[in-house]
Amino acid sequence: MASARNLKDLDFSSTRDLRKLASGPGRLCEALAITRDRDNDKDMVAPRSDLQVMDDGFRSDKIAVTPRIGITKSAELPLRYVIAGNAFVSGK
Repeated sequence: MASARNLKDLDFSSTRDLRKLASGPGRLCEALAITRDRDNDKDMVAPRSDLQVMDDGFRSDKIAVTPRIGITKSAELPLRYVIAGNAFVSGK
C-alpha cells in the first residue's frame, strides 16, 4: 500500500505517518489500486466480484456522523459515518 502511494520513507510506528497511507477515500483507493476505469460499476457484495466488501466481524462501540468534507454540493447531508475517535479518518 505504501508503495502504491509512493510513500517510500513511511514510518510504520508513527500514527501521523500511517494516516498518510489510507485516510480518506482517495488515499484508500490509491493504496489499494482501485480505479474508476477498471472498478466502477462492480458489485462489491457479489461473491464472484474481484472487489468485495466483507464482514470481518468487527463491531464499533460508537459511530459518529460528521459533515462531509472536500465537496460543496450537498455537503450538509448526513452521509459521512465514521468510527468515533478513529485517528485514521480523514478530516477532523
